[in-house]
Amino acid sequence: MKKGVKIALGIVGVLVVGGAALAAWQWNNLNALRYGLTLDRDTIDQKLQDNEQALNDAMAEYNIQGYAFSQEEVAQLADGTLSTEEAAKKLLEGQTPQAASPEGASGQQAGAPQSETDQAIQEQIATMYVLRSTYLGKLEAIAQSAIDEYTAGDHTEENRKQVVYDKLDQLTALEKECDAQVAQVVSRLRELLKEAGRDDSLAKQVEETYQNEKSLKKAAYLEEFQNG
Repeated sequence: MKKGVKIALGIVGVLVVGGAALAAWQWNNLNALRYGLTLDRDTIDQKLQDNEQALNDAMAEYNIQGYAFSQEEVAQLADGTLSTEEAAKKLLEGQTPQAASPEGASGQQAGAPQSETDQAIQEQIATMYVLRSTYLGKLEAIAQSAIDEYTAGDHTEENRKQVVYDKLDQLTALEKECDAQVAQVVSRLRELLKEAGRDDSLAKQVEETYQNEKSLKKAAYLEEFQNG
């Protein structure tokens, strides 16, 4: 494995190790460690695909088409040049304004006008999709900075580990930032679903999808860092 790749994987792996050592009660980190100890890489990758599909299903339920952010857009999300709100609008561009939520989600029949509440729910799901892309973009930026630091320094195992651990504060801050933003989306979704007279299963699905992806990605990176 190339040294740069090992650095990129290691900076997330150390977040699991460091987080668990500092606060063993953190459920997400414990799940990541459990996955890493009990699942092989192929199984983790499959679970990541299944988890991504769960978010896609939530989007499809509210007639949101998938949107592949370009590398430039991901970089803009990471550095703040492109705001979450602007990106969510990009995602929703081209959606059919009068498309109704499927029967069972809002109680409307196909072809009926979409309510303001359903539009607001749609916006929150789109925001969640953007937050996911933003988090991954920022994670990649941290990984690249670590690779650059390692490349410019001594190519030793000791230096590699030091570069990784030096990124711990950034990784922890990034996770806390994303957690707070996701919590706002989930809270707003619950309010909107209650307003629409529905249960909060969609909000739970969005929250669980986010938490599962974090644990699975940490497990994947940790496995690579330890065994790569």
